[in-house]
Amino acid sequence: MTEAGSATIESLSGDRPSRRPLEIFAAIFVAAGLIYSFHLGTDALGASEAYSAWAAAKPGVSAIVRTPVLHDPGKQVFYYVVLHYYTQIFGLSEISLRSMSVIFSLATLALVFALGCEMFDDNTALAAAAMWAFNPLAVVFAHTARMYPMLIAIALAHLLTLLKVRSRPAVMGAVGCGILGAAMPYTHMAGLLILGAEAAILLRDLSRGRRDTVAWMAIILAGVLFVPYLPVAIRQSQDLIYGHSLDYLGQPYNYPLAGKLAAGLVAVGVTSWLVFGRAVERDGDEPIRVLVAWIGLPALAFIVGSVILHPMFNPRYLSPGIAASSLLIAAVIGAWSAKWRNLLAAGFVAACLIMIPFARSKPQPWRDLAGQVTAGGASEPVFFESGFVTNESTANVPNGGFPFGYYSVPFDYYFKGSNPRIVIPGFDAAAARMTIEERVSSAGGGWLVSWKDSNAVNSELPDPKRFRVVEKLRGDDLTFYRITPAGRGGPLHPQR
Repeated sequence: MTEAGSATIESLSGDRPSRRPLEIFAAIFVAAGLIYSFHLGTDALGASEAYSAWAAAKPGVSAIVRTPVLHDPGKQVFYYVVLHYYTQIFGLSEISLRSMSVIFSLATLALVFALGCEMFDDNTALAAAAMWAFNPLAVVFAHTARMYPMLIAIALAHLLTLLKVRSRPAVMGAVGCGILGAAMPYTHMAGLLILGAEAAILLRDLSRGRRDTVAWMAIILAGVLFVPYLPVAIRQSQDLIYGHSLDYLGQPYNYPLAGKLAAGLVAVGVTSWLVFGRAVERDGDEPIRVLVAWIGLPALAFIVGSVILHPMFNPRYLSPGIAASSLLIAAVIGAWSAKWRNLLAAGFVAACLIMIPFARSKPQPWRDLAGQVTAGGASEPVFFESGFVTNESTANVPNGGFPFGYYSVPFDYYFKGSNPRIVIPGFDAAAARMTIEERVSSAGGGWLVSWKDSNAVNSELPDPKRFRVVEKLRGDDLTFYRITPAGRGGPLHPQR
């Protein structure tokens, strides 16, 4: 065979994955689909999943848009809107709600493989896809009716289209890339940090004489499309300072000024090296540096922001980078040894398959709670605390968070009885206690669903001399009490 002919065949084979890696990926894809779909409806929805169902059940897009603004600051609307139309077709059961996450999780798997082929080669892509497919975190995301599988899929699709228009400029590609880029912060505010990391990647190209005009158009378009929602995001951020410890900003750490300055200088140094540092890769596109920046800069922003401002780091917010990390690991090890890369991928898959049964999320108790209230009688009220789900230091700060009670949404998903639902102010223990005592005395019994710990909730529990309080369940950020007037049997003090 001539040298030219050999080069032509090599070029053509490099344009698409060869048949064997595609066949293996197809098998991985099918196996992952089976695992992701297993027992979707077995466990009750968690509180956040119930909020997804509640938002999706709104009558239209305008009502969905108002949901995070009025009731749950910080949540973005795109996932709720998509879930709304999805559940209109498939219903609001646990299986239906979670099945959309399965679809986005499988799309993520395909995108990891496609990114590997775009940035490296089909064998690296296959190893990365295998490592992510059976990662327990990927399985947990697929089994959860929340926005994170969508965020991961959109972010990886955006990165893939950005790389394509970076290397093969096309105006229509830029438009699609810009739309995907705007969809990220409309799904989760962490998407803004990803856009910032991509701007840093393009800035490095610019510093090395590569203009990337079409790619810059895509990033700018993404920002322009998000501008209409910016006032809403700013309004929400003003409320988040109160805490809501389940998801959002907490109380600031008391780090010394010198420590904050050091954290800021480290962030500036790392960012400067990624943008302006000396090239260390033979490939002019620097795919490994691109991945390091895309994964690392958002994580660095969360970490440094937690030191300087408020604690804001949560691994879920970095879920797109975690998925892309499988590609980075496969590429780095493959650059050293393809054999060790393949062995690592096989070993990691085996370890993940062993770990998956133990990585299952803790079952939620809402079905059991609904059953207990049903057995207690239809006249007994159920009390829910309004306000943000905060830590103890901010529990008494007046605020308008969750005016109907944070836990009323998951409770009502499973409980369809006529029992009165009574909202008590979670930030005013005296008023909450008075309301509980009055309503329980009148009805002859009642129930309290609280997000507070035992020390914080004691101040709103009724007088133990006149009421019997029994703790029926205690979990993470959830306590369930049965409250009856004294004289109905049993001791007069709270039972633990």
